[in-house]
Amino acid sequence: MEDKKPTLDEAVDYIQFQFTTIFGDLKVVEFPVKIWDEMCEGTGVDGSSLKFLRTEQSDMKVHPDFDTFAILPWEPRVGRFICDMWDNSDIPHIACPRSVLKKMIAGAKKLGYEYKTRPELEWYFVDEECNPMDRGFYMDTSPYDKLAYLRRIITDDLADMGVELKTIHHEGGEGQQEIELQAMGALKAADYVQTAKLVAKAEAAMDDVVCTFMPKPFPEQPGSGMHIHQYLTKKGENAFADPEKGISDLLLHFVGGIFEHVDAVSAFLNPLTNSYKRLVPGHEAPVYKSWGVGNRTALVRIPGYEKGARVEYRAPDCSANIYIAEALLLAAGLDGVKRKIEPIPPTTENVDEMTGSRRRELGITQLPTSLEESLNHLEGDGFVQGVLGREMVGIFLDVKRREYRDFLDARAKGTEEERRWELGKYLVRS
Repeated sequence: MEDKKPTLDEAVDYIQFQFTTIFGDLKVVEFPVKIWDEMCEGTGVDGSSLKFLRTEQSDMKVHPDFDTFAILPWEPRVGRFICDMWDNSDIPHIACPRSVLKKMIAGAKKLGYEYKTRPELEWYFVDEECNPMDRGFYMDTSPYDKLAYLRRIITDDLADMGVELKTIHHEGGEGQQEIELQAMGALKAADYVQTAKLVAKAEAAMDDVVCTFMPKPFPEQPGSGMHIHQYLTKKGENAFADPEKGISDLLLHFVGGIFEHVDAVSAFLNPLTNSYKRLVPGHEAPVYKSWGVGNRTALVRIPGYEKGARVEYRAPDCSANIYIAEALLLAAGLDGVKRKIEPIPPTTENVDEMTGSRRRELGITQLPTSLEESLNHLEGDGFVQGVLGREMVGIFLDVKRREYRDFLDARAKGTEEERRWELGKYLVRS
């Protein structure tokens, strides 16, 4: 972050400090631009009310990153800064997700690596009763893709805010959409994911449409994921590529590290009870710990149609905290590189259609099948606790254990009540 305080556009009347909680929620504190000089170094917030901290440790400070200023296109009187969370000593707070990612990126840089990502965001446009807003399917056009105009408004806003986009299109479900970002530094990509979710929800709401990133709002429709493409370079060269073999040993070890820690990592990358209704066979969402070149049924896919190797991790959904997701994937991958962890052999077969004996033969095991299972893995995992800190993991576990108990109470009352509970909990807030 630059130390120099920016000069703000006189047309801006208000400033928002935006920041992300442990649970991925984007929060803001706003103030008139006329007091910018006294607010430019940040302001205090109650961390316990935001679930960053326990009640007895409530003081935190939002500290703006001056490089992230943008004007909200739908509210041009308002400018925003994305912020880190600091403690009372004016250093990054141990419970700040953005600071955790910055720390992991700095650690990779010390090893000579630059970490880039390219997230893909999927969501549904629905009405307030959770009915799809169109009857389009994958990459449909007019008249089936009838909310294309709204998707274009969203992408126009993102472009105005500096977000670098690759493709936009209708996804496979009725009312389902996708935006794919360009590859860029992981911190910028994470900031852009949070920006994209804000813009999509805000513009949809102004058109009386609900934009939901809930992983599986419809049992019969495809789930919404957040595939994360990962790139590792060293001295400007693709560290995942090998001129002779195509795929480098470093890539193999990076994948091996992800597989080594994936069960505990899943608690953060698939953090809702509803997340595990997406991770079922037959809907292109990964269910088994496998990898392969061009294999869209695998957990880790090495795309086969573009030059230059990269690692696509296909399990996350948009309810994940993108800062934590990227930090954990990088940490796990680099642990594999450091320890030279070999993954299981790659496969070109459809993993969902394999027999159990064939999967056992290839060493393919299943991802956690519920939030509870992921939380159990997380609770006993020292690696993730070392990356994120025991305080952050402890708060996450406490909240998510209570959430899972509430889910079980709803499930005990029947399928209809279970769905009502999940829609009430996740449809609007995810």
